[in-house]
Amino acid sequence: MNCFKVRKSFVRTLKFHYTHTRFISEIQQKIKNSYYAMYGDVLLSGSRIGQLLDETADKYGDKTAFISMHQDISKNYSEFRNEADRLASGFISLGLRRGDRIGICSPNCYEWPLTQFAAAKAGLILVNLNPAFQSNELAFCLNKASCKALVISDAFKTQDYYKMLLQIAPDLSENKSEKIQSNNLPHLERVIIMSDKKKNGILNFKDVLNNGNKESATILAETEKLIQFDDPVNIQFTSGTTGEPKGAVLTHHNLVNNALLGGRRFGYNMMKYIVCCQLPLFHSFGCVHISLTTVFYQGTCVFPCAGFDAVSSLQAVEKYRCSIIFGTPTMYVDLLNNYKSGEYNISSLNRGILGGAAAPPALVEDIRKILRIPNLQVGYGATETSPAVACNKLIDNFENVTKGILQPLEYVETKVINDKGHVVPINAQGELCVRGHVVFRGYWQEKNPSKQAPDKLRWYHTGDLAVMNEYGYIRIVGRIKDMIIRGGENIYPLEVESYISTHPAVLEIHICGVPDERMGEEACAWIHVKKGMSLNEEEVKEFCKGKISHFKIPRYIMFVEDFPKTHSGKIKKFEMSKISAEKLNL
Repeated sequence: MNCFKVRKSFVRTLKFHYTHTRFISEIQQKIKNSYYAMYGDVLLSGSRIGQLLDETADKYGDKTAFISMHQDISKNYSEFRNEADRLASGFISLGLRRGDRIGICSPNCYEWPLTQFAAAKAGLILVNLNPAFQSNELAFCLNKASCKALVISDAFKTQDYYKMLLQIAPDLSENKSEKIQSNNLPHLERVIIMSDKKKNGILNFKDVLNNGNKESATILAETEKLIQFDDPVNIQFTSGTTGEPKGAVLTHHNLVNNALLGGRRFGYNMMKYIVCCQLPLFHSFGCVHISLTTVFYQGTCVFPCAGFDAVSSLQAVEKYRCSIIFGTPTMYVDLLNNYKSGEYNISSLNRGILGGAAAPPALVEDIRKILRIPNLQVGYGATETSPAVACNKLIDNFENVTKGILQPLEYVETKVINDKGHVVPINAQGELCVRGHVVFRGYWQEKNPSKQAPDKLRWYHTGDLAVMNEYGYIRIVGRIKDMIIRGGENIYPLEVESYISTHPAVLEIHICGVPDERMGEEACAWIHVKKGMSLNEEEVKEFCKGKISHFKIPRYIMFVEDFPKTHSGKIKKFEMSKISAEKLNL
């Protein structure tokens, strides 16, 4: 017995020594060239999305899964799984089969994740459609993806989706059948609306939820057995800032493992959390790192309202004691502007996660200081990378957060290359490329080979300029296409934006290039000044002198209250350049 105890103790000591030594060696290990890949302490998952829901519902059925504050809906995992199965069976009863595309065009609501998981269980490919789309944009995406069915909201803000469909397919109003036919939407057969109103050619969501039968249930059970983790499950259209949107094809493997490893990086595995969902679910950041990751880690997801509203978010955090909040930098700016200490009790927030765009250091400081969120993390990714590529660790120093110095996720390969495709030394700028489980399969039905990413070696070229340090951490310094070349000198707008944003009067700033006969290009800054404060061109330039190189100081400065943006909130730099040139008579 004593010998056994000694052996057990010895084994424990060896394990500790091995783990501790390995940990120290990993910390001290440095790289010389800008290539990095890290293994993880968990294996990649071979699960499918529907399987994740079943496993969570089996173990945590009574736990609250989704709360929609604006709809007054609350569902636990047993209820959610039951309704997802019923809706999946309903989809099958309509003739939808494995591999068919089903679009969803809706703001945030309970029906969104329900459709997401039901489609995955039925083997369908969910096509995310921006609820801000106009009729021509909606028609393009539906036809590009050959959607056989469409789930739509009744209305959102100024959008009436039934009227929009009538603009695309006027003959829909005369359709007496529940199966539509339109030359303008040749692939679309079923339209399902989240409403109790009866409309020609349209099915009601609740009717489809209750439309399943024994035959469709049997087909569903058989289908779930056939689904493979490499099967496509999602098509997400890129913003189309420079042309028509492209549909990125993502698999169960892409999304499940992004949820697995992204969730661990966010610390989901260390706490039972309640997340406040401000992000739109049609965006990959929302539908993966909120709804899917919530189910993966048995959390609770709260939808404050249909579209982002800072006051509703603050109310939801207080009412449901949310512990995590996600948001883009612009969302956090609005939260700060609407938050007044004492009016809202948001002390339950333990973690704030920023993504979707570069976060100015001054904003990150304000979030910690004013909102008093103790743990802040900044994520980086793209639609084509499922979406997360890198994020700072919870144990990283705060400087990593403010400067956006991020560690790639486990099992993700990253490299920084020059314009010849060669890997550059550490701390040298170049294009960031990504390979591994996060990389999408390609663009749906994209016939132009030049657009068919990833490349032959499965590297996805992000178009982002990055720097990698000796520990493999990356820092995004700008977009290649946004770079301004002034008299042979390269100006990276993000660098200049980050500095000027530290001025106490600056609420938001974006910089674009404008033509110049002598220099080729000059920098033009658009600045939104904080309410109650003033700022002029001379003050901005004086603020920059001696702090950033003289050639980086914007020659032109325009004071604005809004910026041209895509439907997903990205800044249209090319449109800024066009407007600036016109106003400046260049």
